[in-house]
Amino acid sequence: MLRWSDDVRTLDLSVRDLVGGRAELGGLAMSLRGRAEAGGRTHRRVQAEDAEEPGRAAEVAWHHVEEVGGWRCVVHARVDGVVEELDGATLVEELKSVGLGEAALQTAEVPLPWRRQLQVYLYIATAARRPDPIGHLRLVSLVDGSQRVIQERLSIETGAWLRAWLAARVRARELWLAWRHDRRARTVPFPFPELRAGQREILDATVDALAQGRVLAVTAPTGLGKTAPALVGALSEAFRTDLGVFWATARGTQRWIVLDTLQRLSGAGLPLRAVVVPARAEACPACAQGNCVGTAELADLGPLAALGVVATEAVQEDARRQGVCAWALAVEFASHLADVVVADLNYAFDPDVYLRPCFGRGAPRNWAVILDEAHQLPDRARGWAAATLDAALFDALDRAYAGVDGEPFRALGDVGREWLIAESHSGEPREWEPDHGAVSDALATYDGLAFEHARLREVSPWAGPGEDPWRTFGQAIFRIAVHSDRIGEEVVAVTDGTRLQLVCRDAAFLLRDRVAACVAVVATSATLHPTWFWRERVGVAEARFATLTLPSGFPSENRRVVIGRAVSTAWKDRAQQRERILDHLERCVAAVPGNVALFFGSFEQMNDLLASLVLPGRERLVQRPGMSAAARAALAAELGQPGRVLAAVLGGVFAESVDLPAGALAAAVIVGPAFPPPDLETQLLTDWYERRFDDGFGLASVQAGMTRVVQAAGRVVRGPEERGVVVLVCKRFLQHELQAYFPGEWAPEATSRPWELVEEFFGGGGA
Repeated sequence: MLRWSDDVRTLDLSVRDLVGGRAELGGLAMSLRGRAEAGGRTHRRVQAEDAEEPGRAAEVAWHHVEEVGGWRCVVHARVDGVVEELDGATLVEELKSVGLGEAALQTAEVPLPWRRQLQVYLYIATAARRPDPIGHLRLVSLVDGSQRVIQERLSIETGAWLRAWLAARVRARELWLAWRHDRRARTVPFPFPELRAGQREILDATVDALAQGRVLAVTAPTGLGKTAPALVGALSEAFRTDLGVFWATARGTQRWIVLDTLQRLSGAGLPLRAVVVPARAEACPACAQGNCVGTAELADLGPLAALGVVATEAVQEDARRQGVCAWALAVEFASHLADVVVADLNYAFDPDVYLRPCFGRGAPRNWAVILDEAHQLPDRARGWAAATLDAALFDALDRAYAGVDGEPFRALGDVGREWLIAESHSGEPREWEPDHGAVSDALATYDGLAFEHARLREVSPWAGPGEDPWRTFGQAIFRIAVHSDRIGEEVVAVTDGTRLQLVCRDAAFLLRDRVAACVAVVATSATLHPTWFWRERVGVAEARFATLTLPSGFPSENRRVVIGRAVSTAWKDRAQQRERILDHLERCVAAVPGNVALFFGSFEQMNDLLASLVLPGRERLVQRPGMSAAARAALAAELGQPGRVLAAVLGGVFAESVDLPAGALAAAVIVGPAFPPPDLETQLLTDWYERRFDDGFGLASVQAGMTRVVQAAGRVVRGPEERGVVVLVCKRFLQHELQAYFPGEWAPEATSRPWELVEEFFGGGGA
């Protein structure tokens, strides 16, 4: 990473920093560790073979100084091989291992970063007045040992490129230093005329959390307005201490509210720089099409800095103008200049994909993270350690290598197939206890077959549907090998004879280091109860943890919560109770003069009931699986019109993580508590929580289901002037263990005819 000494105006960097990240030629089907070890062995072997050559030295350290814009830039290099005075010349050699066989290697296009690396070495050698530098880019095949040597002379463009690269970094640094000086003196205003009840507490607690480096869990009702005070509090402390603020979202639908708040702050006179970093394919159309330049190394960040709050469209337009990658440009701006970065929580917490320019070792700044809808993080993180091997995959492997000399591949596939076999033939799932040595051997065997796989695919490219099953197989083996030491505890492997699943039931071990890398974390949600349980699953030490729980500041008479006690939505009762459930839904909708949302436990339940539901005078808006962002936005906008009924699923985008138009819903009718299905994963979580916390069913099912219910109920009454009803359709909502998750301001009324209380609330003004 770049190392700045601002007081003496010095920049230290390596040639690797200059030419970018890891390039590859020939994608080998092997683990990253296996690939690195294979490359290291090849380097050592080739260098040992060359050691007897007169005048040759390996791993030669050079450095070069460029004065750019009043800064002393020191470029450090480690050259693979140098031969001094070779027929009056200096041979400068860069060695790269590649995953191609001889035929493909001789015609392959060499990655630009490799050529640039050698060019920079030649430039340094020329500047040091070494005699007649000649470059050799030596490519060595890991597949068959063949080699290709590409001779290079110093290009007249290299010096200009190097100075332009350094100048771009120096400009960005000076922009940041000037901006840092200015913002230290700024007072962050509140973007609305006054603070609502509870917002002052959130603002002050956020300032305190950043100042003390804590993880703060803020539990506050949906609609109270957590975004503005959390953002103002974070910026106030960040401006004072030179931090960046990273707003981490669980869904893209959450971006607009923070961007709106940032625009309001800017409109209130606060100079502010902010940017969204979306998924690569979303940010950069060229990346999505596979033909992107991939970098923004020479980009001028000044035009974006002048915009202040930068929308994705503005980044894309500037990227087109400068001929750079829009995603890389957004990341450059985020890491060097932005006060606030808005991005998916993966970019802060996923150990594999977090933004290293922001959170990696040597990053130019430290960051405080505001984690919106924080209740979603633990379960999202559990998916990062999941894997599946099944019989269908092994059948695909057999087909993929039929008719070729693929016996080694099929043999390793048979090892994986043996892992699936249950001790009994009952088909009942059982825990699989790995032989750690056997798992390591399987991974090593897989890595060892990478070269044979590459040779095979050169003559017979994969032409089947989807990804080559050999790579899919390898990805699962990697996950199993990486997490095998935790199998039986945080991670469980289960087989039923046809499928082996790696299920993570506690991702704290994945999140602990990522949370520790943040100066502070402010986690906000309406549903973090119980907060100790969230803390445990995120891996935060109790000494670093703080909580703030706030009641609703809205008039209690503006919300009515009604429980329909005469019907059961439990799975065992659904068929028998179907007509009564339909009757409840139809009567409740008819009693509401405004728009209504019907929330169901699953798409299956929703589709079954919608097929028979009669809603005269109402237009149905129905959530569908896999809706695009544009389709979701269009459906949400429809709720700004009267006479609508939204049908959606609990836990989905319309039940949480979305802000509907003001006053869009007069009522939410929630069909059951939406406990997770009684499947293998739920049972594993139940067992784990029972063993650890002595409350397996409560934490695995009730907590998860009621989190979805309370989130969905929060779509109604989102401002002090709004009025609405929440109808809970199922007698199970009368149970004490479910009501323990009701917000404190709820005063539920149970009745066998809930539509009458709904009609009474609205003064008899039903549709």
